[in-house]
Amino acid sequence: MLRLLGMVCILAGSTGIGIRMAKDLDLRIQELITLQHLMLTLRGAIRYMHQPLPEAFAGLAEKASEPFGTFFAGTAEELELRRGSTAEEVWRRNLQKDLKDLHLSAGELEAFADLGSMLGYLDVEMQVNTLDHYLEQLKLSTAQAAETAKSRRRIYRYLGALGGAALVILIF
Repeated sequence: MLRLLGMVCILAGSTGIGIRMAKDLDLRIQELITLQHLMLTLRGAIRYMHQPLPEAFAGLAEKASEPFGTFFAGTAEELELRRGSTAEEVWRRNLQKDLKDLHLSAGELEAFADLGSMLGYLDVEMQVNTLDHYLEQLKLSTAQAAETAKSRRRIYRYLGALGGAALVILIF
């Protein structure tokens, strides 16, 4: 009876790991789509409403889901206080604090971090062009993530279950 319970636990655990890895692929896609929507909103706030960054970020914080809402609220607050830090330093500091648990790739996180260095000191047109370029990167990343998820989702689930079955056979 105890052996059977052990087998079931190993199979359930390994299958759960496979399902979780497949879910992480979907979360990455969702985060990229959320970033696209937020950057389009930021682009509009800068271009058409001529909002300064703290005000634009505060508006994004109200509309954004977590953890993006916390990131933009903290960034807006720090920029408003003007403690001698540049917009890039504030952006990177809040990125490391609030967005460290995202499912994005290292390259995608670095591109988002680099965006902070381009905002705040350029004129409106250059900021809009920078956001347009970043939006194109996001579209490519989203398409790539969707393609990757499509091919790997099933593999992760099967490998979780099959890995657990192999482990059960080896142990018992």
